[in-house]
Amino acid sequence: MLQRLFFALWPDDSVRTHLAGLAEQARHRCGGRRTADDKLHLTLAFLGDVSPPQVDELIALTQQLTGPEGTWTLDRLGHFPRGGIVWAGSEAVPEQLLDFQAELWASLATLGFIPPQRPFRPHVTLLRQARQRASHDIAAGHLPLAWTYHRAALVHSAVDGPRRRYVTLAQTRGPDQ
Repeated sequence: MLQRLFFALWPDDSVRTHLAGLAEQARHRCGGRRTADDKLHLTLAFLGDVSPPQVDELIALTQQLTGPEGTWTLDRLGHFPRGGIVWAGSEAVPEQLLDFQAELWASLATLGFIPPQRPFRPHVTLLRQARQRASHDIAAGHLPLAWTYHRAALVHSAVDGPRRRYVTLAQTRGPDQ
């Protein structure tokens, strides 16, 4: 059975709480459907539907990788018109995050995965189907927000009735392992 997989960074509880507050503030102003608190994340690589043998290879690959480690400062809101997505992101992306994402795709290529053609634009989806764009005043009191990260996760987006739940299958090693 195929599994829908992606690599992600998960925020700690404090960052998640701030992002949830920002998402709620944005929902009041923009409408739309909020991302559930436990699903707030940064996608590093979306793999799509993966066969069981590839899942095993990806778990082994993930456990061999180290990091990433650093701090990402979220300092702006944005909007993707397709899907009415309101997101939190940053003006500047840390080099170590860009380097890890490139290294991750290079490793995935050895397993036959093809990186996307569009550039990596790190963001956290706060809303879907928003009726209007987010204005920057929504972020007052919530941004800037420093997100310190230490490892990435291979995640299965599992069907759970009408919804999806995220199940971590493996994590990269921490920088001190």
